[in-house]
Amino acid sequence: MRTYRTLDTLIQEKLATAENRAAYLDIAVEDYVETGDEAELLLAIRQVVQAGIGFAKLAEETGLSRESLYKTLSGKGNPKLKTIKEILAALGYTLYFKKQSA
Repeated sequence: MRTYRTLDTLIQEKLATAENRAAYLDIAVEDYVETGDEAELLLAIRQVVQAGIGFAKLAEETGLSRESLYKTLSGKGNPKLKTIKEILAALGYTLYFKKQSA
């Protein structure tokens, strides 16, 4: 019998390296800037967490519960900017803003 992989499994395989996770987040941020789709960005961060440090380690590093993190990154969450900043910091990223050129 043939075994099929799920889309989530394929994404996790592609995100196995730190370089691929960084590129994936770059694309997710670019898409967010273009579309404003917060759910898509949160789900991309969730996939990077799953492929990288995992939710247990993320909870330990941010001081937030795993349940709270799952909800926050569910695509239906409405996280505070501070929470996103803490999550990204735990993943090794910095949140910053830059002025658009005229």
